[in-house]
Amino acid sequence: MEIGIIYKQFHAELLGYVKHKIRSREDAEDILQNVFVKISSNIRTLDEDVKIKNWIFTVTRNAIIDYYRLNANKRKHATSAELTDDIADVEEPDQTKGLDQCMANMIDLLPDEYRDIIVESEIKGIKQKDLAEKYGIAYPSMRSKVQRGRERLKQLFYNCCQIETDKRGNVMDVKGKSGCGESCSPC
Repeated sequence: MEIGIIYKQFHAELLGYVKHKIRSREDAEDILQNVFVKISSNIRTLDEDVKIKNWIFTVTRNAIIDYYRLNANKRKHATSAELTDDIADVEEPDQTKGLDQCMANMIDLLPDEYRDIIVESEIKGIKQKDLAEKYGIAYPSMRSKVQRGRERLKQLFYNCCQIETDKRGNVMDVKGKSGCGESCSPC
């Protein structure tokens, strides 16, 4: 599909959607401009099976999320700078110290079919498309394997560790659960 046709067909609907989420016409138009740049540069990479409208709205939703993240980071940095001026430096102990070793031990407990893929995608940062080529499997299959591996890793943590988080879900402390088998007590 051609970008001009996409623009004519979806511009008004996308602008309304973004304005509803952002509430600033100027910011909404900026976001929409970035969305159409992304659409233009990625439209040729789409599979024929992809539903174009769903894909366009996914790109738009991600752009809105990026907008809020960027603005939250700007506010956070401004607030952080103000607090630094007002508060003396206090060094807090690292509550998650050793969590990296715990994570490595948990990854070792994964079945072979997930272990290498999780290490390469999550620890080494290799893109899933590159892993799909390396292992000779279809990209959607690789995405599914990574998701299943993440889910298994998450279950290992919940089964074997007591995880304390703050309101935002940040890990504050991790302790091994009592009664968890010897092979499953890495924390």
